[in-house]
Amino acid sequence: MIEIFKKYNQAGLACLPTKKDKSPMLSQNWRNGFSSEYFENAEGIGIICGEISGRLECMDFDNHFGDAKSNLGKYLNIPEVKELYERHKFPIEITMNGGYHLLYRCSKNEGNRKLARRWLEKENRPDAIIETRGEGGYFVAAPTPGYKVIRNDILNIPIISEIERAIMIDYAVSMDEYVEKTYKTEFESSERPGDIYNSKPESIEEMKSLLGIAGWKEVRDGQWRRPNKKEGISATLGKVADNVFYVFTQNGYPFDANKAYTPFQVLALLKFNGDFSRAAESLPYGKKTYLVSNEVLKESEIEKLLNKARIDLNSIPERPPIILTVVESDGATSITYKRVFTLGNFSCIIGKAKSKKTYLISMITAALLSKKGYTKKLNGNLPDNKNTILYFDTEQGDYDCFAVISRIKTMAGTGQNLLAYNLRPFNPKERCQIIEFAFKLYGDKVGFCVIDGIADLAVGINEEEEATRVATMLLKLTKNYNCHISTVLHQNKNDNFATGHLGSAIMKKAEIIISVTKDNSNPYLSEVNCDMGRGVDFESFEFRINEDGMPEIIDKNAIIDNIANTKSNYYETEHDRNCPF
Repeated sequence: MIEIFKKYNQAGLACLPTKKDKSPMLSQNWRNGFSSEYFENAEGIGIICGEISGRLECMDFDNHFGDAKSNLGKYLNIPEVKELYERHKFPIEITMNGGYHLLYRCSKNEGNRKLARRWLEKENRPDAIIETRGEGGYFVAAPTPGYKVIRNDILNIPIISEIERAIMIDYAVSMDEYVEKTYKTEFESSERPGDIYNSKPESIEEMKSLLGIAGWKEVRDGQWRRPNKKEGISATLGKVADNVFYVFTQNGYPFDANKAYTPFQVLALLKFNGDFSRAAESLPYGKKTYLVSNEVLKESEIEKLLNKARIDLNSIPERPPIILTVVESDGATSITYKRVFTLGNFSCIIGKAKSKKTYLISMITAALLSKKGYTKKLNGNLPDNKNTILYFDTEQGDYDCFAVISRIKTMAGTGQNLLAYNLRPFNPKERCQIIEFAFKLYGDKVGFCVIDGIADLAVGINEEEEATRVATMLLKLTKNYNCHISTVLHQNKNDNFATGHLGSAIMKKAEIIISVTKDNSNPYLSEVNCDMGRGVDFESFEFRINEDGMPEIIDKNAIIDNIANTKSNYYETEHDRNCPF
């Protein structure tokens, strides 16, 4: 013991003698350490953490549940933690009870802290599975019987930065399986609107959508990083309970640190600025709102509506102008123009997350905006009196929105007649009113409109009344202003249908459904298919993102210009030539 004490002492580690039960052998204050003579009859040796040992901190993986080895393995296999471990070679020792100690030094050193816990049934209390020993704490170390250093050198404990320590602590906290209490609001008691909402499986997907819109990012399954944070994680979803968002960061406004939130609470905080009453009323089972008035119309008024809706068989309506076609070739002399979009209708572009739906809608918009012909595959033809394009993005932040619109301008060679808007900061009702007002201002000149993120116009994607309201708005706008609206929707994870009742309603009424599917073997390649259409069909084609970050269509019959080789045709100004988007 004296010999090992001297080695630890030379390595800058303060020690204390311990008994068999791991407690300090001497009753006096041990936080200042001891000299060698105190270790002559010691049963074991402890290392004191904190300032006295060079700001040493020990991450302790307890084995109270018999799975410390598994927990340590999961922790060290987290990519960010694995990278730090391989860089610093943290010493790891096994304890007499099958637990593990992982050691490092850092300028930031707190006291002992429980990082991850689990409910211990036999004792009816939570128990730690990962905790730290820091300032004011100690741990028993090798060569105490039952303790052994199994990885790296305990006499050479690395120093890590505060950022690296924060990453390690964050990921340890993400393994927490217990929270003190999930607070429920008055709107979440039995059979209240919030309680009903929380019980619905789709509320979890809506919660994820709201978090994404607010700038939170899911780093990997169930682990989330707060806005404006570049590394580490700040919260978990589905770890402490299936539908609980557990926040442990101090900087996750409007969420408090070390607190669990239900889907309804996330909805209220992110969409209604913490107004739980408004959040409850927004739900279909909260305060009912009716799309159709309960008032019974007079027969004379019904007759007027009936006459207005009558189809005159002696008056042939004008065929809706085709504004977008897909060009197809047999590779020889035959070229066919396949109808895609017409005025007075709307379309839906669907695809899984990150399938590059926005890149496709960017190419379509550029084709309609361009007077030079952006690509020979997508042929745009807006009437001269309907050549204004409205573009609404409901999901992305200012920078990403600007990048998309700049990319469209670069591809089209012009930004004239393109009016783009970022609707992310607004709630669903405000977004709809803004879109309707834009049509009121510019509708007479609008031939094409994009709503990238149509789901964000509805309070709930699985509420039938909301689905009907949004679909009706699209039908109304396209008819009243004789334009085409193209919407973008996510597909369900387990099938190829658009998400929720809203997706079903839009797919039933759309002129054409176009799907975008990412190539699993090539992340830069996506396939475009005509899934459903009324008298509309075209052969599937592929596009890729080239080295300049621009989409280019891959044509097997070589009738399409190669964007990478002819991109100079699409630049308009010196600014565009130097534009990073």
